[in-house]
Formats: sequence, C-alpha cells, structure tokens
Amino acid sequence: MGVLPPGPLLAAGPPARLSGAEKTALLLLLLEEPEAAALLARLDPAEVETVGRAMLSVAEASPVTIDALLDEVLALAGETIAVGEGPGTVRSMFGRALGSDRAGGMIERLGEAARAPLFERLAWLEPFAIASLLESEHPQAQAIVLAHLPGARAAQVLAKLPTSSQADLVRRVATLGPVTPQALEALDEALASRISAAPPRQPITDLGGMKRAADLINMAGLDEDEALKALGAADPTAAAVLAETLFTFADLALLDDRALQTVIRTLDAELLIPAMRAAPEDLRARLLQAMPKRAAEALMDEVDNRGPVKVEDAEVAQKAIAAATRKLAAEGLVSLPGKGPAYV
Repeated sequence: MGVLPPGPLLAAGPPARLSGAEKTALLLLLLEEPEAAALLARLDPAEVETVGRAMLSVAEASPVTIDALLDEVLALAGETIAVGEGPGTVRSMFGRALGSDRAGGMIERLGEAARAPLFERLAWLEPFAIASLLESEHPQAQAIVLAHLPGARAAQVLAKLPTSSQADLVRRVATLGPVTPQALEALDEALASRISAAPPRQPITDLGGMKRAADLINMAGLDEDEALKALGAADPTAAAVLAETLFTFADLALLDDRALQTVIRTLDAELLIPAMRAAPEDLRARLLQAMPKRAAEALMDEVDNRGPVKVEDAEVAQKAIAAATRKLAAEGLVSLPGKGPAYV
C-alpha cells in the first residue's frame, strides 16, 4: 500500500474562492521568476502593491485551487486575442507613419487617452520622496505636478512640503491655466532624469511620537508628573501636548464595568470624595454604579457632609486616581481602551 502525500491532497474539497488580486498573485507565484517579473512590469504601482500583499496570503494553495485557477486562465486566453498595447502602440505607429511633428498633433487631437502618461515615475515614489524631489523646483512647477497627481497622493505630498509654502501652492493650483504639452513633457523628463541620477530621500522610520510616549507612561505605570516635568524641561510645548494624550480621570468613563470595579476597589475614600465632588454627573453616576449600593450611599453622604472642596484639591485627587488606574493597567489588571495595548 502506497503512502499518501501530506497536505491538501489528503482532502481535495472544493477550490478556494480567490479575489482577483489573489488569482493574479497565485498565477505569478506559479510562473518562473523572469516571466512573473515581465508581467509585474505591466502593472501600475497600486496594482503591484495590491498583488504583492496578496502574494503573502496565497503562498500555500491546494492543488484543487491551482487547477481551477489554471482552467480559468486557459478559458480566458482562448477568448482573448492580443492586438497591441493600446496607446503605446498607437503613438509608435503614428510616429513611424507621420513623423514626430504631425504625429504629435494627431495624438493631441485624439485626446488624453492617446497621450503618453505624465509623471509616471512619481507614481512609484512615496509622498515624502516626491516632496523631497520637488523642494528645489520652482513653486509653479511644484503646482503643476500636484495638479497632475491623483487627489489623495497630491494632498499627501503637499503635507510633506514646507508649511510656509503650502498655502501658496494651493493658490497656484487653483489658478493654474493651460500648460503646453512641450512644457509638461520637459518637466516630466527633468524630474525623471533627477530620479535616475539621485534617487530621492526616503523617510526615516517614525518609531516615537506623542502616542508612543503616552503609551509608555500609561502602560508602564510611570509617574505622570515626573515624566511631564522631564519633557517640559526640554520642550514645554511637547509636554503640554503629551499631557493631553495621557489617560486622565475623565477617561474612566471609557472603562468597562468590570475594570471600573477593579479601580474603585483599590481607591481610598479620601481620594474619591474630592474627586467625586468635581466629577461630571455622568461619570459620577458610573463610578457609583461600580460600587456596592451601601458603599455608594455612604460615599455620597460623606461628599455632601464635607461641602465644597478647593478646585486644586479636586484636581490633585483626580490625577492621583488616573495614576492609580495607569498603574493597574501596567500590572495587567485593567485595560485602558484606546490608550495603548489591551490586556486579556
């Protein structure tokens, strides 16, 4: 008796349902590398990225799925006849038949679909790299490029250019008049030459930032005042921004009931009384619901009997409660929604 091979052959089953990108990715993986590379070269940057992501998810496929894909490809090939490469073939044919001058005029009459795509090399660059390439260009040239890029990509590039020039570039794009094809082609060629001669700078990986710093304080149980004081000595503005990102007393409203009960059990009444006095009504109600009924009634009686408290005393108490909650999160006892990694 023969030994059955391992894997999908043991259970044939129906072929997997693949998206268009997954079909393309699997087909490319089945081809020899030179053939696959030649096909990839025909795709635009967005398609290459989509197919590349799909390649990571279809690296293993059952023989049934592969057979179904190949059958589909053969069926499509039998119904399709290649008759050139569209606009590129038209431009080449016109150039040979009419000469460059007459061909150029005819292609202009045929419209956008027949023209060679402009700024095609930029489509392969990240917004940061495009911005660094444009930095040394005249603002009017920058505006022309922004006007030709897809809207979302143009906005990303604009955001990477110097803040002082952004408003002027928007004005230039808004008032941009007709530009001759020769000027556009000259600018495209100049940028392409610069890309070939010296590839634009790529962005440095951003590993820090306010969110990361806040996560470190929130999830490591660090003392908020000490961390903010250290940052404030170097950059007071950054310290103010970070303070707004940290888990605060008001964020207790984001905790689920179980986490809120855990926090309440660890708090002393001497902290809760002034903090509750200045708490918003909805948060006060949630905190009381997290307590046993008799404990909640006793706490509110104490709040009422003590009367008004100083605002600064209430703020100190609320900050202490927020710090205690961050410490519990650092110990894995509670999760802080939206303020860093959650514990399970």
